[in-house]
Amino acid sequence: MSDDAPNEITFVYEDADEVRTIAATGAHGGPTPDGASVVANLYVERASIPHHVSHQIDERGEVDLSETSNQVSRGEVTREVQASLVMTPEHAMQLAQWLQENAQQALRQRDETYG
Repeated sequence: MSDDAPNEITFVYEDADEVRTIAATGAHGGPTPDGASVVANLYVERASIPHHVSHQIDERGEVDLSETSNQVSRGEVTREVQASLVMTPEHAMQLAQWLQENAQQALRQRDETYG
């Protein structure tokens, strides 16, 4: 490195207009077919709601919500994808290391706080 080259760089963080905080209880994905990228679909698990429900209409033309005449299930658990990350394998490895380091720090802090 020459004497004229800077030995420090400063990164400035700015939020895009559409930035949002999301919760994730898991991820599903893997390498792309060509191996150029890793995809992680971040999801939140929740109990599934029915696909649709039918109710009878009584003789007065009112819907009887006390009983369901037909209900189509979607399954027991829904994994709602909140965001998808696409990154190079190298960036995925860096992110994995960063996540592990910060998770370990959070566990230590939680143990100190809650014993």
